[in-house]
Amino acid sequence: MSYAILRWAIEGHRSLTGIYDNYVRYFSPHMLGSNANGNPIVICFQYGGGRPDRILTPEGEWCHFAVDRLRRLETNRDKWVAGPPENKPSHLLIRIDLDGD
Repeated sequence: MSYAILRWAIEGHRSLTGIYDNYVRYFSPHMLGSNANGNPIVICFQYGGGRPDRILTPEGEWCHFAVDRLRRLETNRDKWVAGPPENKPSHLLIRIDLDGD
């Protein structure tokens, strides 16, 4: 189900809210595909919510999520955030299924 929601959000440039690593995340998904192990991941720009490793910068940050670990995905009314293209971790995707940029 998460994969379908992420795909829909990328195609429509919609932002989402979900839980990942027990933190609520506000993010705009950009790319969907698989990593080197064949696991589905999504490349996102996180602009709000928490992180386990450090405080999110006020400008937001690029991140990636394992699709099977995202829970309670919902659309929100926030504007889709593009993020700076030079820092996007697209290199993590070995196979790209969808690129929303």
